Amino acid sequence: MRRASRDQGNMNQTGEKRRVSGFVKFQTLLLIIGLSLLSYSLVHADQKSSKSQADKLFARATKDDFTGSSACAECHEAKATKFSQSPHAMFMSNANLPDGKRGCEGCHGPGKLHTTENDPEVISFRKMDPKEASAACLRCHEKTLTVSHWKRTEHAQANVSCVSCHQIHPDSDPEIKGLKKNADPRSFAFTAKVDTKAMLRADEATLCGSCHPSSIGEFRNANHHPVPEGTMVCSDCHNAHPSKAEKAKLGGFKDVCTTCHTEKAGPFVYEHDPVAGFSSEGCKECHRP
Repeated sequence: MRRASRDQGNMNQTGEKRRVSGFVKFQTLLLIIGLSLLSYSLVHADQKSSKSQADKLFARATKDDFTGSSACAECHEAKATKFSQSPHAMFMSNANLPDGKRGCEGCHGPGKLHTTENDPEVISFRKMDPKEASAACLRCHEKTLTVSHWKRTEHAQANVSCVSCHQIHPDSDPEIKGLKKNADPRSFAFTAKVDTKAMLRADEATLCGSCHPSSIGEFRNANHHPVPEGTMVCSDCHNAHPSKAEKAKLGGFKDVCTTCHTEKAGPFVYEHDPVAGFSSEGCKECHRP
């Protein structure tokens, strides 16, 4: 009898343990589900709050809010006329583009919202925060650079926006922040006059030199790449839009250098390990471009 009662007690204890274990597992499952729902809601809320001003503006616009560029020209005739002379204009006038990416409204937002609201909202690139301005550009230019990749670039982290370098309206203010009016940072060392590329605010040496004056100063050394002479520009070596695809296409430093220094391309029987790509920084291990 004692043994039977001990066995019964053990069975009761085992059953109780199982019930407690089952309850704990149920509580754990509820906790996991609760935390998962909380995480989802936080991420969803963060995604909503992280939307740019341009994304929010276009998201609330309806088809009727887009009035067309001709309506914009009624108040902004001079701007509309000058914009038609910009290389950007032929891409924006494509009739197959959606309303939110065509004409004046493709960049500045729906015209009806701008004209009818008490506090009209319009995308003004020079007045916006640099991050907001770049986000507005990347709505159409994600093939050039994705938003996530742009945020990791040194330009973005230094609060440089797309319009810091690019000029969409040909009659926009040509002055560049950091330069004195009518001043040329290149001074006497730059002997060649290089034409400005389409949609850049100045020629590359002037534009890049406005933020990188020390690099401009180094071109005054006796030995330098022929940027002052006009046979090279900054973008021959540097990529202002360093996407993953561009990096893969460009390769290492050796590939960049041997574009001009073809006699150094090899293959050689005895090649420096850094140049062969086995260590360090390639040609930069010994040379300072």
